[in-house]
Amino acid sequence: MLRRYVTSIVRRPKTVIAFVIAVTLALGFFMTRLHVLLDVDAQIPPGHPLVIVGQRIEKLFGGKYMTVVGFYPKSGSIYTPEILGKVKRVTEGLERLPGVKQGSVLSLMSPRVKDIHSSADALEITPLADKVPATDAEMAAFRTRVAANAFLTSLFVSDDGRATSVLVDFSDFEKAGGSRRLYDRIEGILAPERGPDVEIVAAGAETILHWLLIYTRRVAGLFVLALAMIGYLHYRAFRTLQGMIIPLVTAIMGVVWALGLMGLVGAPMDPWNIMTPILLLAIGAGHSVQILKRYYEEYNRVRAARPDLPGSEHNRLAVIEATTKVGLVMLAAGTIAALSFGSLATFGLPTIKNFGLCTAFGIAAALTVEMTFIPAIRVLMSPPSERQTEREKREEYFDPILEKLASVIRTGKERPIIWVFAGLIVVALVGVTRLEAGNNLAAQFFEHNAPVHGFRMADAHLAGTRVIQVLVEGKSPDAIKSPEVLQRMDQLGTFIAHQPLPVGKVVSIVDLLKQMSHVIDPSGGGKLPDTAQGVAQYLLLYGMGGDEDDLSRLVDHGFQRAVITAYLRTDDFRAMKAMTVATQAEADRLFAGLPVTARVGGGVTNAIALNETMVHGKTINLIQISILVVVITSILLRSLAGGLLVLLPLATAALINLGLMGWTGILLSMGTAAISAMAVGIGADYAVYFIFRVREEFERSGDLREATATALTTSGKAIAYVASAVAGGYLCLTLSLFKVHVLLGVLVALTMVTSSAATVAFLPSVILAVTPRFLKRGRTSRTTESPHRLET
Repeated sequence: MLRRYVTSIVRRPKTVIAFVIAVTLALGFFMTRLHVLLDVDAQIPPGHPLVIVGQRIEKLFGGKYMTVVGFYPKSGSIYTPEILGKVKRVTEGLERLPGVKQGSVLSLMSPRVKDIHSSADALEITPLADKVPATDAEMAAFRTRVAANAFLTSLFVSDDGRATSVLVDFSDFEKAGGSRRLYDRIEGILAPERGPDVEIVAAGAETILHWLLIYTRRVAGLFVLALAMIGYLHYRAFRTLQGMIIPLVTAIMGVVWALGLMGLVGAPMDPWNIMTPILLLAIGAGHSVQILKRYYEEYNRVRAARPDLPGSEHNRLAVIEATTKVGLVMLAAGTIAALSFGSLATFGLPTIKNFGLCTAFGIAAALTVEMTFIPAIRVLMSPPSERQTEREKREEYFDPILEKLASVIRTGKERPIIWVFAGLIVVALVGVTRLEAGNNLAAQFFEHNAPVHGFRMADAHLAGTRVIQVLVEGKSPDAIKSPEVLQRMDQLGTFIAHQPLPVGKVVSIVDLLKQMSHVIDPSGGGKLPDTAQGVAQYLLLYGMGGDEDDLSRLVDHGFQRAVITAYLRTDDFRAMKAMTVATQAEADRLFAGLPVTARVGGGVTNAIALNETMVHGKTINLIQISILVVVITSILLRSLAGGLLVLLPLATAALINLGLMGWTGILLSMGTAAISAMAVGIGADYAVYFIFRVREEFERSGDLREATATALTTSGKAIAYVASAVAGGYLCLTLSLFKVHVLLGVLVALTMVTSSAATVAFLPSVILAVTPRFLKRGRTSRTTESPHRLET
């Protein structure tokens, strides 16, 4: 059936080419609709309990896009008219930004940060600073007010007075400018205030998203570089322009089809699926190399068998034979690859799901182009000249290695290879036990990358930028006004503050009430009111002098819900996970029996939820991929043993990859989660091509050892070139300087090396050790068939 299909293609090549070009142009038009979307919610598991609580906190109190602007004098303290003047101007500038959450801009110079003090006859609540202190006396008085209101002001100034901050949140992030413009708008406010005497740097979601956008856009240039790298390696494989151009053109068409469909359905590009074009380029070019390498073999064979035929007929027959023999294998390998990436749809993360589905369609598109365009264009081209065929046979740097392996196979000395790989597998298994999931700054950025600096400065000198929150929710309004609930909130805040990790500050409505209590009764040490009436009086007093929005980030208007926010000076995911578990357990204990619930979520707990989802999803994904590989190849080879043999080098490569990550401390993160699917999706080609070639050669020669050696020097050569092209293309990602891209480039390149090495060294050795019956069965079933004839 496949032969009839290929024959029909070569009979009307111009029609086929015109159709492929028309589809390419049509889908190319929809590429103009592609857009880059950096959505924080797309990177977290939507159904996880921690995420659900966090999203509820964001809806009630904001905080999703909280940004900390830090002021760090090079010498002296922040208590100078120059520094505080900068703080005031930045505060006012941020308040004027569109999309800013009302009442969220807070600093020592903000009118919403209050000085709670007593006068001769009343409790007074006034702004901490109505203007920048100009004289030494005014500055001393201001510093005294800051210290007296430490329950409130310690969030904005360091204990030693050497750093201060402005906090700002956004209710409409896109209106504020989103990932494309908000960073620049904030920088437009900060830049005029910078000078040699003070460092001013922002840390928040807009910083991360801005740099993710920059790194994402860099991939377009790296795609061109990868294209050049893959083209060069293909030229080395064929030593002809035809051999270089046909795979690249075919692969580019597949990329256009995939990106065009993404534009058609409105699927966005993000820092993860932006790498899909390079992946599709590598896979598509790899398939093309397999076809063209086989074409040269068949062309030489046809020409030797039928020298009486004209060159054009040699060319036509070679195209039919090569595409027929490689086509079934290519469809099998492509199906495995597409389903492997498609299985990422079950990962539970929108970003990885999008990447998997886009890549799966791209592989299907590449297969369609390869099975139509390549035979059509190749049959229209002139047959290779004598010089071209000789150049294609020229020895390259892979050939001595493959010839040596073939010699080892022919002389029966392959058993040590099995022991070497067995040792590598054992070492890798130990490494896998050391593998940890993590999605903090260190997993995405190098320490010298621009986004990291602001966070590290805030961690070192201020309360920190990462938060863990607790939503305290009553069954009815005014539940939070209960003295007992407030006491338990205070106890939980104290518990959090004494956890064994750097907690910069714990903030809640309790701080305000304790500050008022301290002013009213300095000897009481900030004791909370012990009656509901006392709480109501405190809040009434604050309402007479303060603003309603002052409390909106701490408690809702009905006093039914409140939030406790712990600012952390670390992004150590192990410590944060332990703190989250301990805080929830303590909250359950403290609030047991009360008419309120307390649930942990928000902030960095999203990363904890992501880590848990990554580990579970990775395990399920590996099982899914293994089942897919075994089922598909077992059906094609009509043997379960054959399916397991195909899985062997893929599992070996994936295991070594994960083991290396464990040994070197590379975290299982958003950027590295899909590498196993890549290892199988790309590496499946190698094992499927090799086993099918062994079976074909065995049917021809009847000697399994010789068939395996021949497969090494034929299919093995194509595997080596494809692996080097994929590795070279992905190594170009290291020039992005984005840690996710750098790790992906290195790890995919390593996976290509291990996968191809396992295919040409480990797999042949195992085949000869077990001598699978499905190979012998294939030969037996064909001994009664007439010898293969070339038909004109």
